[in-house]
Amino acid sequence: MHKMSWQPAVGGAYESGYPRQGNLVETDWLDANLDNPALRIIDCSADFYAEPGTGKTRWLDGHIPGSAYADLLEALSDPDSDLPLMLPKPRQFADVMGELGVGRGTTAVVYDNANGMCAARLWWMLRAYGFNDAVILNGGLPKWLMEQRKITRALPVRRKTQFPLLAAPKVFVDKETVLKNMRTKRAQLIDALSPEAFDGSLQRYGRPGHIPGSINVPAKALVDPKTMTFLPAKALNALFLQAGLKVLGPTISYCGGGLAACSVAFALFLLGADDITVYDASLFEWAADPALPLETGNQSG
Repeated sequence: MHKMSWQPAVGGAYESGYPRQGNLVETDWLDANLDNPALRIIDCSADFYAEPGTGKTRWLDGHIPGSAYADLLEALSDPDSDLPLMLPKPRQFADVMGELGVGRGTTAVVYDNANGMCAARLWWMLRAYGFNDAVILNGGLPKWLMEQRKITRALPVRRKTQFPLLAAPKVFVDKETVLKNMRTKRAQLIDALSPEAFDGSLQRYGRPGHIPGSINVPAKALVDPKTMTFLPAKALNALFLQAGLKVLGPTISYCGGGLAACSVAFALFLLGADDITVYDASLFEWAADPALPLETGNQSG
């Protein structure tokens, strides 16, 4: 992040020991900084299995003061792809972010109304286009409401800006990269779906199971189920280590359509990992191709 006159508070009760603590902000900090003119608060809540537009409808019913809405399912998905949730092309992404007022000299504070997966998805997309002045609100709207903080139906006034498209490390990969990795085993492969989806007892993507060689770390296990905050660093480290993973090792994360995978990727980034990528099309693409292998059962790796 570029240096600003304000910094997210990381001490006190919220000190969680992440090497990259500055990529999270807490609800009390945001509440005290709602009037900061450099902040661009963005609600990116989405429900893939609900009626289209449900996320925005819920935002209109009540949101954190000053927040605008970003539609991951429509405005921030590639319309030219047959697959949902695919990373939009640079100009499309820049136009949406510009409409939200995100640009040089601003910091995007992203949140959602669930367990942080949508927020992690938007944060990861911002990183894909070289914008590093973004943070996730730890606990999102659930924690904000639990603490009885103010919500509003007022619509924010945002001045359109020019979003900078900058060179960035490759943080999304395709099917060919995953296939090559199955041969080379350069990176560890993480399935971020539920244990039931991993072992094949829950079939949601056309064919059951997981990509051979992958290890299951459910994205929902990364957060406290009561507060929806990310687990402290020690607990996150233990979760990955117990699964047989190297926290700082090269990693490809995948899920069904690129939401949960971003949550796992963000958690590893918090812990200091750098070589992390997300298989964007994930099982929506992989399971639809009968030539590509899938395994059932709970055997990881």
